[in-house]
This record gives sequence, structure tokens and C-alpha cells, in this order.
Amino acid sequence: MLQAQHARQGLNLAAALLLVLSFVPLRWSGWMMSVGRLTQFFAAPISQPFAAVSRWAAPATRDRDDELVSLLRTELESARSLMLRHENENKRLRDQIRELQHGIELNPGLPVRQVMAPVYGTSADLSSGLLRVRAGTAQDVDENAVATTSGLQLVGRVVSAGARTSSILPITSPKAGPLRAMVMIDASANGLVCTLTPQGDGTLRGPVEDRRDPATAQAIQPQVGQQVRLSDPDRWPAHSQMLLVGEVVRVEPAPDQPLRAVVVVAPMVERLDRVSEVVLRVSPMPDTEPAGRRPAR
Repeated sequence: MLQAQHARQGLNLAAALLLVLSFVPLRWSGWMMSVGRLTQFFAAPISQPFAAVSRWAAPATRDRDDELVSLLRTELESARSLMLRHENENKRLRDQIRELQHGIELNPGLPVRQVMAPVYGTSADLSSGLLRVRAGTAQDVDENAVATTSGLQLVGRVVSAGARTSSILPITSPKAGPLRAMVMIDASANGLVCTLTPQGDGTLRGPVEDRRDPATAQAIQPQVGQQVRLSDPDRWPAHSQMLLVGEVVRVEPAPDQPLRAVVVVAPMVERLDRVSEVVLRVSPMPDTEPAGRRPAR
């Protein structure tokens, strides 16, 4: 009984000592840090075996079955991602084939070869809007080649060609100059001729010819939403005629001739200077051309 009384007294004394130490300023209790480090020095070597035994005796709540399920789920997601990538690539290739077929059907009587060319950069002069593509004279690409993108949208024309790369000037670049086009008022090729000039904001603008309806003598007016196609045989290759320039987004009266219409045309692709890939329409070189004049391959 005396021993139990001494134990209680010791416990009370320890509690009182701890209470007093809790109020002691930190600078006065620095000696206790040395005691703690000494205790840790002797306890650390045996703490790892005890931790291993405790983990074995009381394993984590996630068992082996949960780990297997997680592994299978990861493999399933990986296979699904791979399948979707293949489907996306197949769709891209099918779209390319469709575009190439449409390009041939546009002018079936004219020989033209089409070359897919990825865009890898732009000109250091941002105002020019030049596109750099990976195709050049090795693929018979020359300065007469015409670039299109999805839907046979006219992008521009090759202005310089190296052995493996070329530069394309988009039709919306201020440096591209005017082009002659036709507003398609119906399903035939009997449209309204217009001369379009790039405005520097991604659109082209220009006056439309004044044509009258023979039955009513009323002026035939272009309408918003009508397609506009290239019709400029003097400055563009024959195989590029009737390529899509864009659609009419606004009709305005001419400043100097109020009865004559001016159209604002926007390409079907929002930014021609930001496309990732183009189709280069190349005129095949005649077989009779001397070998010395053909581009080196």
C-alpha cells in the first residue's frame, strides 16, 4: 500500500512538473531539446522493425483485391484511350481522302496533283501572314501551286519554294492583292463578278458588277450567306478556278455609287493564317520536259 502511495505521489509530482514547464519561456527550456535528441538517437534504430510489425499485424484497409481492381481499371482506360486515338486518326485520314477526291472532281478535265502539306510555322514578319509548309520542289511544288484546306476553301498561293519547304501567302493577307471572284446567286456558274481586296482583318471586300434581271430590269443584288468562288483565270491557274473564297457576310452600298453593291466576304475557315495543314494543288509537269529543267529530287 505504501508503494502505491509513493507511485501516486510520483505521478502527481510529474504532472505538476510538466504543468510548470509548459509555462516556462522557450529560451529557458532549450536543454530539453538535447535530451529529446538523445532519446531519439537510441529509439530510431528499433522504430523501423516495430513499424513493420505493426503494418503486418494491422494492414491498410485497401487489400489486394482493391489493388487488382485499380490495375484493371488503369489498363482499361489505357486501351480505351488507344482505341479513341486510332479512331480519330482513321477519321482524319478518311477526311483527307474525301478532300482529295473533291479536289479532283472540281475540275475533272484538268490534270492536277494534290499534295498534303503540314504547316510548321509562320513568317517572322507577322504582318505578311506567310505560312511555312513541309513540301517543296522535291514534290513538284512551285510558285504556281495553290493551297486549299477543308471544304476546298482557298487558302492562298505558294510564293517561294525550296527543296523540302514552301511559303504560302494567304488570300486574306494585305500583301496578297486583289482577286476576281464570283458571287454564286444560284446553283449555276452564272454569278455576279466582283473584285475583292483583303482588308487585313481576315475578310475581303469589293464592288459587285451591276447586272439587271432581263425580265424586270431590276438590279440583281447579292445576299448574305451566298458563296463566293474564285473566277480569276488571268492571275490564278485553271485548276484553281471555282475554289471557295468564302461567303458573303455583309452587303453595303458603294460609297461613290449608292445603287451598286459592295460585299464583305469571310472565308469559311476563321483564320487562314492559323491552319495546321493544307492541300497543295500542283500542275503535273509534262513528260516531254527536258530532265535538266525538272526540280532536283
